[in-house]
Amino acid sequence: MPDRDQSPMMFKYSGVGLLLSIMISLFVLPFFEGMRAGRTMFVLGYSLLLVLAAISTRTNFRLIAVSLLIVAIPAGVGSLLIEWKALLVVFCLVGSTVFWYAGIKIVLDVVRSRSIEFDSILRAVTSYLLFGLGWSLTYWAMCIIDPQSFLAPNLDSELNGRENDVQFSTLIYYSFVTMSTLGYGDIIPNGRVTRTLAWMQSVTGQFYVAVAIAWLVSSLPKAQDMNGHDPQESDREANEVDNA
Repeated sequence: MPDRDQSPMMFKYSGVGLLLSIMISLFVLPFFEGMRAGRTMFVLGYSLLLVLAAISTRTNFRLIAVSLLIVAIPAGVGSLLIEWKALLVVFCLVGSTVFWYAGIKIVLDVVRSRSIEFDSILRAVTSYLLFGLGWSLTYWAMCIIDPQSFLAPNLDSELNGRENDVQFSTLIYYSFVTMSTLGYGDIIPNGRVTRTLAWMQSVTGQFYVAVAIAWLVSSLPKAQDMNGHDPQESDREANEVDNA
């Protein structure tokens, strides 16, 4: 019972920290791209983000996230010390799994709560951003494996260079444009795997929006009178008195 009482407080705290960290990674880390320490800032920054994502999961499922961290973080740090792209691929793929796993756990908790609160809205936003970042890491892994995974005629310097020169912020942009089904067309998936990933992200993005709308509609609080009673119940009691 103590764990049940303490977990919501811990979840709210870690959830706010996770959301702030995501916003920082989205708006601050891109400015370090192109610098000599840019890749180091990326790996360390997203390693911290992975830890916060693992903490945000419920206690019963945190062991799975921690197990993934044990694989992802050493691989990321190792990629900074050894020029072996397989390590960075492992970091991206396992890291994306952590983001997806944490996002699924968060959104399930939100749906099960069946109540609209400010904290619930923050968690729904956080899970959406986690899904987008997870897809971004997957796309970056694809670019490391095959630098021609995406075609960007107007962004040749950003996507079509060496594998270590791929700008992650460009893939974040592509990920959220795809998930929101905007589809500007300035970045084109090139190949069966990347095209499959693109349509899968589009479908899951729309599915998330549908679930979010259904949750909002089903969780709308019923109007209550000043005494905290349901007006429909009050009208029913009044009708019974009149009939008597």
